[in-house]
Amino acid sequence: MRPSIAECRDLTTITGATSYDCGIVGEPSKFGGSLGVAASSTNRGVIGPQAFYADTKIRLTARGGSFTGGAVRIVIHTLTVGLPS
Repeated sequence: MRPSIAECRDLTTITGATSYDCGIVGEPSKFGGSLGVAASSTNRGVIGPQAFYADTKIRLTARGGSFTGGAVRIVIHTLTVGLPS
């Protein structure tokens, strides 16, 4: 099994927070913690291998304030393995 790769990129400056975490419920910084808020800031990291057995929502958590604006693109590259036929 290959590891998964997660990427976050700030399309515009994030306002209201001094940084943010990208993750899931129970692991708020799984894909990145204390991420920068400036436009074009990026984060790329290996997060696995790990299996998810159902659709899992990704959450951004504001640090040092509350989100008031900005846009983030999140990309998760995954490997899906099917049953043999």
